[in-house]
Amino acid sequence: MPATHLNPNGSGSSGVLPPLEVLAKWPTPNYDDPITRPKVVPALAGVFGTIMIIIVAARTWARFFIRKNGGLDDWIILLAMIPTIGFTVVVCLATEVYGFDRHMWDVTPNLYIPERKIVFAVYLLYIIASGLIKISILLFYRRLDARCIPSTFRIVTWISITIIAVFITAFTVILFTACNPLASFWYQFDIARQISGYKYHCWVNEEADIMAASIVSAVQDAIAACLPTLLYWNLQIPKRQKITLGTLFASGYVVCIVCIARVFAIHTIFNNELYDSSWTTWPALLLAVLEIQLGVIVSSAPALRVFAKHYFSGTSVRGSAPQRFPYEPARGTDGSVRQGEFRKQSDAAKSASTMSRGRGGPEEDEEEGDVALLELRRAETRIVGIV
Repeated sequence: MPATHLNPNGSGSSGVLPPLEVLAKWPTPNYDDPITRPKVVPALAGVFGTIMIIIVAARTWARFFIRKNGGLDDWIILLAMIPTIGFTVVVCLATEVYGFDRHMWDVTPNLYIPERKIVFAVYLLYIIASGLIKISILLFYRRLDARCIPSTFRIVTWISITIIAVFITAFTVILFTACNPLASFWYQFDIARQISGYKYHCWVNEEADIMAASIVSAVQDAIAACLPTLLYWNLQIPKRQKITLGTLFASGYVVCIVCIARVFAIHTIFNNELYDSSWTTWPALLLAVLEIQLGVIVSSAPALRVFAKHYFSGTSVRGSAPQRFPYEPARGTDGSVRQGEFRKQSDAAKSASTMSRGRGGPEEDEEEGDVALLELRRAETRIVGIV
């Protein structure tokens, strides 16, 4: 016998609306003193959120005021902060105010509709925030010296950016058109409306839609993390420097791991026998807010090198012009490398090498070693010194 759902007047459902047979199995509600999750979500969101804001502020100051080479990736990450902060606030409200910290049968019925509105906001803010963060990371790669990376790398980067932009747009459109009328996304949980004959139609399978979006997002995270790894590993630089660069970029894999864990958490939401959606959504919300905040931190962390060097090394010179080491490339106003400066520096290095070979004597090896070191540091700088 097919299950009897609570949506007799509508077509389609959220996938978390329980059949009447399941409702009959729910324990007696405990509205006064229910079992609740610990307050881990606001605690971790507060800690990582504070770190995130500090790091983004340091990045902005380093790029726009110290180096004066702020680029499109910096503007995008600043734009991403709007949905990121909004997402953090909404997730904290979900777990602390709207019942996502307790079992569904312990949630008072007057919270059913607000819960669905929270879910709608979570979907929307997550997809926009995560997409903008990934685009910012990929735009960061365009700062690399054109002679340091193959054209294929740049093509893959731009294709990835395009796919993410299309993904953000498509998912947003689907979210706003999933139910007709739009308000039925949350009003399908209104028992009084259902009894009064509320008519609606939802054409999207919410579980399939969210699972697909989560998997695609995880793949996008993996691509964004793997691209620089493939690049720096082919550089002709010492193994120790490769390990240093690997450590810098490997932090992106942490975000991938969190994203994959969130995919499994989402699967649990739509596949539990008692339709205990509020209780099973809590882990997914926790992982989602960590994923978003860590994404911002990872994308902005390299700029801390410039910030720390300027204020804590004791050797910086404050002034209107950005300070660069002799082996660092000059940049245009968009943060891209100016090729002419690299040619000048390369010619200077070649001249130094020629003079060194012409002198002979015990200083020859030392001079050639200095030039070799200069070239190695330039290679590293094209990856690390671009911030």
